[in-house]
Amino acid sequence: MSGLAIACPGQGAQHTKMFDLALQSEAARDWLKVYSATTGVDVVALAASGENLFSNRNAQLLICGAEIATWTALQERLPQPEVFIGYSVGELAAYGCAGAWNVKELGLLVPQRALLMDQVAPAHAGMLAVKGLAATALDDICKCYNLELAIINADDHFVLGGVRDDIESAAAEITAAGHWCKALDVAIPSHTSVMRAAVPPFRHLLTTVPARTLTAPVLAGINGLAGAEATIANTLSAQIAEPVRWQDCMETTLERGVTVVLELGPGRALSRMFDELGATVEARSAEDFRTLDGIVKWVETRLA
Repeated sequence: MSGLAIACPGQGAQHTKMFDLALQSEAARDWLKVYSATTGVDVVALAASGENLFSNRNAQLLICGAEIATWTALQERLPQPEVFIGYSVGELAAYGCAGAWNVKELGLLVPQRALLMDQVAPAHAGMLAVKGLAATALDDICKCYNLELAIINADDHFVLGGVRDDIESAAAEITAAGHWCKALDVAIPSHTSVMRAAVPPFRHLLTTVPARTLTAPVLAGINGLAGAEATIANTLSAQIAEPVRWQDCMETTLERGVTVVLELGPGRALSRMFDELGATVEARSAEDFRTLDGIVKWVETRLA
């Protein structure tokens, strides 16, 4: 048991320098060239442009590309992880890091997931992060403003999905009541029932691109459990329209003996949530470091 977990975040923190760490590695640069050629989008150039980074399609291409490329740069230099975990679209990236599909297969799966979701998502939709509300109060907010629970991060930390006008109205009430909330830079209400029409076609696509044997388990976002390769098509497609139980994923990670969590970035959201658990685990984002060498040194020191 290595004690290391690799965490792949979801949308919302894309930025112009999100590929800088990966580009320090020749292996990662080669991976990105094939990924970009397969998807038809030069993801490095897209990120550097700073334009339209938060549309659903671009976001998914960028997130998966950056995370898997960063892991490609690091995987030969770090111990074998105990587990991979992924938040929202980061779950697809986590399977990519674990070796489920090669770069050309990922270059097919990632844009198709985004396309299928865009085709069924309502116009002018998004997501709202909320902290401090009890479950009953949250349920009342959802019923009043036609929102749905999308992600469970903690007992009092949730993400809701719905139409932007309803999100704004709900946010005004939540803020007036003295609670924290924030509209996320996400263009669709992922993990809610309005996305269910995208589930069957994505499940079918996954069955046509069978997953290879994983190098380490990947936790399913819908239940926090490690599944077999044969279950990936079901669980990974289901999370498009079912709540992500991130709290369960974090708890399972700790139960597996993990003491160090490396978040591949972009952003530091997952590291912060592990910190908030108050458990004996050290979590940092790759973006806390200027070089790949710095990441490797930190992981090795903490696992020693």
